Amino acid sequence: MSLRLRLAVAFALLAFLVGALEALTGYLSFRNLVEQDIRRDLLDLAAQIRQNLVLAPSGPELPGTELFARHYIFGFRVLDGEKPLLERGFLPKEGEAWQSLRQEWQGYTLEIYLRVEEYRQALKDFRRAAFLPLLPLFLLSGLLGLFLARRFTWPLESLGRALEHLSRLRFPDPLGRPPEPELAQVVAAFNRVVAAVRAALARERAFTRYVSHELRTPLAVLQAQVEALASGDADAKRALAEIERALRRMRATLEGLLELARLEAGDLEPVNLEALVRENLSEEEAALVAQGPAWVLGHRELLRRILENLLENARLHGGPPVEVGVEAEGEEVRLWVRDHGPGVPEALRGHLGKPFAKGPFGGTGLGLALVHQVVAWLGGRVAYEDARPGLRVTLFFPRWRDVEPT
Repeated sequence: MSLRLRLAVAFALLAFLVGALEALTGYLSFRNLVEQDIRRDLLDLAAQIRQNLVLAPSGPELPGTELFARHYIFGFRVLDGEKPLLERGFLPKEGEAWQSLRQEWQGYTLEIYLRVEEYRQALKDFRRAAFLPLLPLFLLSGLLGLFLARRFTWPLESLGRALEHLSRLRFPDPLGRPPEPELAQVVAAFNRVVAAVRAALARERAFTRYVSHELRTPLAVLQAQVEALASGDADAKRALAEIERALRRMRATLEGLLELARLEAGDLEPVNLEALVRENLSEEEAALVAQGPAWVLGHRELLRRILENLLENARLHGGPPVEVGVEAEGEEVRLWVRDHGPGVPEALRGHLGKPFAKGPFGGTGLGLALVHQVVAWLGGRVAYEDARPGLRVTLFFPRWRDVEPT
């Protein structure tokens, strides 16, 4: 049985049980009232009969007939032991519903009979009115339960289909947000998982593509130099220099790619960016311009790494002096690095930060690619501007307003 059908049946049974319990409670309450009413009528009759009975020399007598002008049918007997001395009204017959009451009177036994057919009929009518609607109630509640179950389970069905697609690495579109907060939380978590898996696969594919692209050339150089050395056609010293240069390029490429692959390692924590820059910056490297504490939510090691990359780019491709600034204003914290070199033409600035982009100064482009990915991961952005002279690279981070953690 499917979950939807089980929920519908459970809802229908719950509604049926609640309705049955309410009907039974009402019936028992009504029956108790009827029994109390019968008891009161019998006691009232007994009191009036005792009041009108007269004990004559010949025995008990009841003068007059006004006592029998009632809306219900009753009768009574006065017994001496088990011998009837006086009988009035209607007496019980076989197959009829009567209720009786016995009391002592003047040494005799007074036995009152009350016909309760109307009371029994009222109870029967009440049972019919209370319990007959239970079957339609069960059916209607089943239909309502099926509707509600469908409403509650369709996000799970969509989630199941999306998981099936995801298991085949066919990424589904983000699922819509259901109105129920609990289901909405599950769907939002699944959408984040899909995005994370998609990003991880994209990084894996990019890693493979980047490795294949960037290592092809140094490997070709290595192979050519080894073959030349083996055949004796190359100068050993020159060949070793080429081999060493190719190895350095391969090592730099692999280090940059591994940094990109490990981008999401570690937990985020509040980091005072101004203090981190001051700790990792020497006076020989660059001049620091800072206004005071500037807190961001980040990864300390990755922030240190991107600072090193920016400084290295400024030293290798720019010109002295190099300046570093940290500013906190409004909702943002800005970290900028400026050199005084030739700068980057505007037409080429759009390629900065792309892995293996062919810039005006060579290199793999992985340093700035790491900067872009770390800043994007932390919810920020990167901007380039012509500083005249030089290039100014500015990183914008969301500001962490809390004070220093204790």
